[in-house]
Amino acid sequence: MNILFIVSEMEGLVKTGGLADVGNYLPQALNKATHDTRVMLPYYRAIAESGVEIEQTFSFVVRVHREYQVKVHRITHSGTPVYCVDIPELYDRDGIYSDNYHAFDDNGERFCVFCLAVLDFMQHFGTQINFHPDIFHCNDWHTALLPALFSADTHWQQQDCKTMLTIHNGAFQGIFSKYSVPSLLNRLGEFHYEYEDDVINFLKLGIIGANAVVAVSPNYAAELKTELGSHHLYEIFLHHKNKLFGILNGCDYHDWSPSTDPLIEHNYDIDTLAEKAENKKLLQQGAGMEVDASIPVISQVCRLTDQKGLNFLLPAIKELVNHRIQIFIAGTGDPLYVDQLEYLAKKHSDVVHFHHGFSEPLAHRYMAGSDFFMVPSLFEPCGLTQMYALAYGTLPIVREVGGLKDTVTDLTQDNATGIVFKEPNADHLVSAIRRGLLFYHESKVKFNEVQQRAMNTKFLWQDSAQQYIEVYEKISL
Repeated sequence: MNILFIVSEMEGLVKTGGLADVGNYLPQALNKATHDTRVMLPYYRAIAESGVEIEQTFSFVVRVHREYQVKVHRITHSGTPVYCVDIPELYDRDGIYSDNYHAFDDNGERFCVFCLAVLDFMQHFGTQINFHPDIFHCNDWHTALLPALFSADTHWQQQDCKTMLTIHNGAFQGIFSKYSVPSLLNRLGEFHYEYEDDVINFLKLGIIGANAVVAVSPNYAAELKTELGSHHLYEIFLHHKNKLFGILNGCDYHDWSPSTDPLIEHNYDIDTLAEKAENKKLLQQGAGMEVDASIPVISQVCRLTDQKGLNFLLPAIKELVNHRIQIFIAGTGDPLYVDQLEYLAKKHSDVVHFHHGFSEPLAHRYMAGSDFFMVPSLFEPCGLTQMYALAYGTLPIVREVGGLKDTVTDLTQDNATGIVFKEPNADHLVSAIRRGLLFYHESKVKFNEVQQRAMNTKFLWQDSAQQYIEVYEKISL
């Protein structure tokens, strides 16, 4: 089967979040399963400046309300053929989606033209590159217009191929004034029946147009079919529920393995868990905290936003500072949360350490040196950090939502791997943390057993790929 994977970012080339990880690892897994999978993404300035070798270049024109001069550069990344759409006026910028402060005003047009360029490239150059897609696999709102454009394209209407849309975060939908997307108006018409009050919702059009829609965990797929969890698209998801699937993302255990991790001082595995305590001491020492292996360390690395539960985490911390614990938090985001965390870290320096920023080495040191890792999200389609925490024997403390529910089992169960709580408030989070602390202090042997079970829990990309293949085959019948 020929799969064209269309995505806005790809780990190792350009990345802002977990979408890039999927853009890299899922195509690799599909290729290993003997399916010809190729990737298309914009040729951002970051890729151009990375020094990646261009193997071949194709030139053509996308004609809509105006002409866009397009080049497509073929490169190879992690063994996967990648075709980068080069339109300098749209993608030759410092940021991917924004200038670090504000989203680009023309994001709707940028990603509409990208989708059009993908379709035109495959139509005119498919034979030359010996690749005719059976599946156009789109990801998030940035590529969600493609199924709608596909269904309106006379050429593609006549081809034996299908479209799929994976939703990585339904809260981001790509909502624009229709007049800010002139290329779409030109291709679909100014009065398309799905426009509402002169507003276009990219994700909504993708859900309607795609042959299959996949959420990045089974529980997130279930949540999308509820009024509370649908991100205001309840009626749309309900109407298209028969083509909605849930497939859990995999995890990259090459970069996230405590036994081989080059970013931590003391490597360890299930049989050498004692070495984890040495990483803990280094973490405490580096932060100027009391160095004592018996003190439970709880950490969090995330975007400092409401989605990540910061609105109730902060009140919880104020209650927890009276406990003999150490809390390490790192991240960037809402300045209001930054200010509050800096204040708490200054006032309670013996308990709270805050690092305003993010780096891969720091994230790895937090994961290796902590006893618990918090992911108290309001919603979490899949989540990766709780998977990393499990791999490091760092028990996740998570809310019972999305992929967190699918990947972490509470202490009350025989196959426990972490602590799970339900309600998004400070009281429930504090209660969950206290359960973890009690377990840590009073059940050392059982705590170690849960750590080992967590480290043995694996979420493999090959398993995710196989489930995607089953959906590909289902919609291709």
